[in-house]
Amino acid sequence: MTHALQGVLAVATTPFDAEGRQDLDRLVEGVERVLAAGVDGILLLGATGEAMALTPQEQEAQVRRVVEAVQGRAPVVVGCMEYRPSHVIERIAAAKEWGAAGAMVTPSYYGGLAPEAAVAALEPVFAASELPLLLYNNPHSVGTDLLPEHMEPLLAHDSFWGVKETSGEATRVRELRERLGDQVTVFVGADGLALEGFTQGAGGWVAASAWLLPEQCVALWQAARAGEWSTAVELWNRLSGPLSAIEGSGDFISLIKQAMGRIGLEQGPVRPPLGTADSAEVDALMAAVDAL
Repeated sequence: MTHALQGVLAVATTPFDAEGRQDLDRLVEGVERVLAAGVDGILLLGATGEAMALTPQEQEAQVRRVVEAVQGRAPVVVGCMEYRPSHVIERIAAAKEWGAAGAMVTPSYYGGLAPEAAVAALEPVFAASELPLLLYNNPHSVGTDLLPEHMEPLLAHDSFWGVKETSGEATRVRELRERLGDQVTVFVGADGLALEGFTQGAGGWVAASAWLLPEQCVALWQAARAGEWSTAVELWNRLSGPLSAIEGSGDFISLIKQAMGRIGLEQGPVRPPLGTADSAEVDALMAAVDAL
């Protein structure tokens, strides 16, 4: 993978079988489905993939199996989130050994670090990485919001490939592009702001919703990329219902998994401590999906 990777990265769930083991055969079925729909890459071991609930052995098995199945047809990007920078570096090195084309990292989470301290902790990670790095700005989960000026020092590192922007600030994609320039690809990370991000020049979309609705997400991205804005707006007006249902749920991972099951792609339950979406939420999402 080069820093030029753009487009839709589908964020995988981790299916579990009836005994609670991860179901890699079912995961590969999902990978084949989104590749057939035209996504540009796969992201494993993100929050949607319940990475924190998997053992190191499960994580390795998942990445190796998907890389083997993909066979170079699309880049596989792996979430490498840890608290200590040294542990992040170790995770990135392992992901490279397993065959990943890139890695996604966050600021050190839980501590609520000041942005300057968070970037100082990321500096050795970006300096050491042999994989292109996607910096995931997710202040709601991490506790630190990295503004464009905070990220700017990381431009000194060739590993800085992109930003997954999930702050929810409506103009942040434009601000990131203006500050970071063409060296870094800015990806929409908040599905409910996809169209707004595309109008500001986002280079792609890291989309949990693309695991459920890959054809629609790809069509929206392609219309926006081609400047076919009337088509993009029409698609968005239809797609925003399901995206709003997903984005607005505190149990969105369970919601996606249950919706996948409703269309014949059983994913099993989420692992504790994640919550399970109630049937009314799933019904509302499926009604919005059916309206597409």
